[in-house]
Amino acid sequence: MKNIEKYIPIALRVLEYNETGIVEKGKINKTYNGYISSFGASIISSGLLPTLIFYSKKAEGSDSVDRSLIVKAIEKMLKSNDIDFLAGEEKLLEEVITRYNDYRLKKKIQECAIALKLAIRTYPQSERNKS
Repeated sequence: MKNIEKYIPIALRVLEYNETGIVEKGKINKTYNGYISSFGASIISSGLLPTLIFYSKKAEGSDSVDRSLIVKAIEKMLKSNDIDFLAGEEKLLEEVITRYNDYRLKKKIQECAIALKLAIRTYPQSERNKS
């Protein structure tokens, strides 16, 4: 729990960073809210690798959101100077495949996912879907 509290400000910085695309004009898309909220539960029920594979693809349909932005946000958190768990060019999915049995990596990803979930609660939700 202590790490999660430290990671919330990092999650807020990542969300504010325009390139992630999760927060637009100070609001979070309702669909992203749902995806971020269910990310941790998906790790527990399906496993880390299947969850990352699912979230690494864009959802089907023209008005769907890009789920991979959630993986990218967690990746940015893990690369931040405060956490510094991934090197600059490492991709999260590739690292999980390479270090599949690394419990510390799984724990850090889960902690970042929880911090991200708590951080999105500070934003109002937008009604429209992102195209």
